[in-house]
Order: sequence, then structure tokens, then C-alpha cells
Amino acid sequence: MALPPLPATPRASIAIICFNYGRYLGECLDSCLAQTVPADEIVVVNDGSTDDTAEVLGTYAARHPQVRAIHQPNGGICAATRTALAACSGDVVLLLDADDTMAPQRIEKVLDALRRRVDGHLPGWVHNAMQRFSATQPHLGLAPYYPGGVAPEGWLAAQTLQAASCPVLALTSGLAFRREVLDAIGPLDSDRLMYQDLQLCTAAALLSPCVHVAEPLTRYRVHGASATKGSMVSAAQVHATRERAVRFDTWLRAQIERSRPGASVLWRPLDDQGGHLWLRFLERWLSGKGKDLGLLLRVLRHPDTRSGPRQYRLYYYGSLLLPRPLFVSYSQLIFGAGPLKKVLRKLLRRS
Repeated sequence: MALPPLPATPRASIAIICFNYGRYLGECLDSCLAQTVPADEIVVVNDGSTDDTAEVLGTYAARHPQVRAIHQPNGGICAATRTALAACSGDVVLLLDADDTMAPQRIEKVLDALRRRVDGHLPGWVHNAMQRFSATQPHLGLAPYYPGGVAPEGWLAAQTLQAASCPVLALTSGLAFRREVLDAIGPLDSDRLMYQDLQLCTAAALLSPCVHVAEPLTRYRVHGASATKGSMVSAAQVHATRERAVRFDTWLRAQIERSRPGASVLWRPLDDQGGHLWLRFLERWLSGKGKDLGLLLRVLRHPDTRSGPRQYRLYYYGSLLLPRPLFVSYSQLIFGAGPLKKVLRKLLRRS
């Protein structure tokens, strides 16, 4: 889709989702209020929190007119994101999780990036680097990691279709979109299984070029569930991931058909995707049915695996060499956070 230039003084919205993160919400909102280019509105959806989120949010909304509080029953991250995006009125919408914070120049740098042409076109969305940190370790390295340190930008539709996966690996707090792109994407699938960042990045990559900001404009907090996000250490977790893949496949095909009838055939079937073959192998193995070595060899020889990130190749090959209990620990090391992971990142020359 072709986009016109941004207005001279575009309206900027920040969309924040909060579920039981009242202990972090004040720090998050303080960072939003300290921007060098002020946000026109900060929309915070309280997704049925049972902690002090409502009280913290009420205090900020009373003091700062740009903070808009929306309270709704708990519906999950995608339902809350859907509400937040619909409520934002800005020309540009920056996403932020309630446990993360923004660098003071984030809005300024995002707006500058959206004015920079890539592949001869104005980009419709931005992804930026994030500084990972925890309560005990202020510098856990940058995320996401891209081989060679070169992040994808420009028109990514062909690459996304070829790989059946968007090459942009940014999480929610590293994403920003022009309003036109969000309108073209339409409502997210709000099922609890789904990930909002996966839906947004993949759909946006098929619609508009993107631009990358290498400077870490977000501080991404590693704690609790986020410390092991991505690790799949039980058959139940893998089964849920497979269900998510099937649902996402259905949603994305509908998105493609809506924008270009007949084009969904360009999206590869799940059984022709290396990642889905891996999930089939892993679910069988972790449920105690043994290693299906034939299926594993299909995964290891698959073009998606050979061209994919080194981190995932190491992960897959670990299943070939390790017994199941050791592989579970290995998975937590590869995808988790902690001192050993920090050493591993240095060995792999990742900042």
C-alpha cells in the first residue's frame, strides 16, 4: 500500500496493555510522559487486573489528561490489544507492555524513521532494538538478535511468503505503526492462544515496507513468564503452540484473501513449514512416544531450518543428541535468561 507523507505535526498515541502489572505501571507511564516529543494520548487497557493496577492508573489519569484509562474484564493480551488499538486516534501508534519502559527519544526517533524512505517508499511501520534487563541484571543484552547484526527493513512481503514467517522478530514493545497500516490489518484474532505481535508483524509485512531503528528505544523487562518465553518444555506447551499455529494460519489466510482475493495460495501449508514439522516431532517426543527420527531428519534437512537463525538450529540439533530430561534443561538455557544465558550470548557473539 502506498502511503502519503506524515502530517507536519503527527499525532502520536501509545497503546499499553496491563494485566496485574501495577507494580511496574508507574515506571512505564513515567517513561511515556518524559518523551522529547510528547505523546498526544496514552491509552492504557486494564485487562481485568486483580492487583493495584486500577488505583495506579486512576492516579495517573487524574494528574495527566493525556492518559486515558480503559477497564475491561480479562480477555487476554490480544483482546486487550484490539481494544487499545481501536481506542487510539493518533497518526502513529507505538505499542508498549506495562512492565517495559521507553527511552525518552522513542517517539521522536520513530517519527523520524517513518519519514525516511526505504526501497523508494515511505514505511508504514517501525521496529526498534530493545535493551533487556532484570531486577538483578541491568544489562542482559539487546533483543532481538539478527544474524550479522543486520535487521530486516524495506519490502519484506516476498521474504515473508517464501519463509512462511516474518523476518522481523520484534516483540510488542519494539513496534510502532502508522494508522493506515493498522486499519488495513483490521481487528486482531482475540483468542487467548494468539500472540498480538506475531499477527501485527506478519500482516504488516505483507502490506507495507518497514524501517528499523538500531538504537535501543525500549527497555524490555525479563521476569517470571517472560524469562522463559519461547521455551517449550512440556507436551502441553507444544500442543498449545501447534494449536496457535493452526489458528494463526487460518487468520492470516483470511487477511490475505481480504486484501487480494486468491493470493492466500502463496502462503505455504503448515506441513510444508519447517517450524510446524518441528512442533509435530516435539509434541510426540515430550508426550513420551519416543523420537520420530524420520520426522526429525525432515526438520533438520528442511530449507527453513538451514536458512533459519543459528539459535534454532542449535535447539533442533540438541534434540538429536540429548536425552529428554537434558533437552528440557537445554531448552530453558537457550530461550531463558540468567547468568549462564549471558555467557552463552557472549560465546555466540551476541550483545
